[in-house]
Amino acid sequence: MLPPGEKYKITWYMSWSPCSECAAEVTRFLDTHRNLSLAIFSSRLYYFWKSDYQDKLRRLNQAGAQIAAMDFPEFEKCWNKFVDNDGKSFRPWKRLKINFRNQDSTLWDILRGPVSLLTEDIFYMQFSNRHRVQPVQQRRYYQRKTYLCYLLEPYNDQQPLKGCLQNKKDKHAEILFIDKMRSLELCQVRITCYLTWSPCPNCAQELAAFKKDHPDLVLRIYTSRLYFHWRRKYQEGLCSLWRSGIQVDVMDLPQFTDCWTNFVSSQSPFRPWNNLEKNSRCIQRRLQRIKESWGLQDLMNGLGNLQLGPPLS
Repeated sequence: MLPPGEKYKITWYMSWSPCSECAAEVTRFLDTHRNLSLAIFSSRLYYFWKSDYQDKLRRLNQAGAQIAAMDFPEFEKCWNKFVDNDGKSFRPWKRLKINFRNQDSTLWDILRGPVSLLTEDIFYMQFSNRHRVQPVQQRRYYQRKTYLCYLLEPYNDQQPLKGCLQNKKDKHAEILFIDKMRSLELCQVRITCYLTWSPCPNCAQELAAFKKDHPDLVLRIYTSRLYFHWRRKYQEGLCSLWRSGIQVDVMDLPQFTDCWTNFVSSQSPFRPWNNLEKNSRCIQRRLQRIKESWGLQDLMNGLGNLQLGPPLS
């Protein structure tokens, strides 16, 4: 029974990574304890070749748990804190570093998982910036949902990480994104997000807090449409993003094309719909008026000059 007003950070050192059943139990626990962060360091991966074990580890990771292989620093910390060692220093065994690299590479591949790409129809239906919903086949209307596509680009030799998220019943896509990012060991990285709708006030506050916890992170959000942009609370949410250093802008033809290239399962090039650029300019003007009405234009000019970071190789 953890008091909800307090925040907790727990670190586990494990000889084996959790089995599928235990991983599911811990996931359920984390889902009901949002004030707790869990880091799991395992010496070995348990039945890592079985798809069910991989799926449960990914779900645990998506729930916010940081999962990593034990390297020399973790073995040493575990030795110092939990071993009756009579003051002796930890002596690494042979091939510790090689074994760590193998475990780390395997775990990275598991947690990345197969990227779930969008279909062409989903992209055109959900990312369209038309003012009104267009009829689809025999259906007169369809619901425009929140989709978030992210591309994480490290400033080193690591491969970019990307994924597509959608609102769940109890979590918005932005919160799922934050959980995923918190489960990684983020340092200097650049993240680009493409959203069908701009964040709601609560998600905006959570994103701002996440950025505050990761000052070296460059986060840029492009949105296809503005969500309840005429309401003061939603405008305040956008302002909290800008003040935190997150760049928020409207998707235009280059962003729609890039999103299509990276996140849509298609061999065909992106085909812009009618008035795409006209609609983007209209939405950009609305966003500009929000910036000006809240006196944030000078701040945004400064962010544009200072926060782009070094060019990626």
